[in-house]
Amino acid sequence: MRYGFGWILGAMLWAGAAVAQGQWTVTLTKNQAKALAELAAEPNVTAFAISPDGAWGRSWGVNNAENAGARALNYCQGELRKGKRDCILYEVAGKRVAPQVVQTRKVTMLYRPVNGRQAAAMFGLIDFDFQGNPGVARAQVDSVVKQQASLRGDKRLRDILRGRSILSPKAKGFGVTFEDTYAEQYAMADSGILKTIYDSWTVTAEGVICMYGGRVASNGNPVGTRCVILNSASDGVVSFSWGHRPGSKQKMNLIAGDARFATAR
Repeated sequence: MRYGFGWILGAMLWAGAAVAQGQWTVTLTKNQAKALAELAAEPNVTAFAISPDGAWGRSWGVNNAENAGARALNYCQGELRKGKRDCILYEVAGKRVAPQVVQTRKVTMLYRPVNGRQAAAMFGLIDFDFQGNPGVARAQVDSVVKQQASLRGDKRLRDILRGRSILSPKAKGFGVTFEDTYAEQYAMADSGILKTIYDSWTVTAEGVICMYGGRVASNGNPVGTRCVILNSASDGVVSFSWGHRPGSKQKMNLIAGDARFATAR
């Protein structure tokens, strides 16, 4: 489900009032003010979020106010610890959106990417039943890999995946999030989160998910097309095989949210 920017701000303030820890006259710290001033040089749409306890997060170059605000909140919440007061949006697209006084709340649950154990508890799982067609699916993957053929997408499966993540249940694992037009694969490593961005993606009625035009986020190196075969799904768990490894089988959770970013509640 997708919500407008106004709903996000209203829900955030309502949640704070529901478990109020006290009122806060919204004031920037010296470090927050400096970070906000630096944001003025970045391309629109920009957003800035702050916590009464000093954390802050910012985003820029995002395509709309809703996404910019959500990312700024995510980055701010990524700096929090349990017991600290949660973040609020302070500014979006150069305009202050924070009220003068807000009710604060303390964080009781945190999600850190890429933690499959935390994600299931934080976002919940999407439960849908699916049984693939392995023979047809394998032929579809071969047609993409060998012949660069186009696949006919399935709207029902696309709507189920869009805006959500397939994530391994491990504390340090890997996953894929499917946006409207692109997909992003990510994995936790000793050096941080490794990301691969794909320009577009398709899912067929037989369970083939192909992601096209992949490139490594850190250096732009191309990785081409990657396909997986969705074998089955039930109770929020999907079983799949990598297209380039026919004998492989793995199980991952279908997360009811975007597992790429930190969040708190």
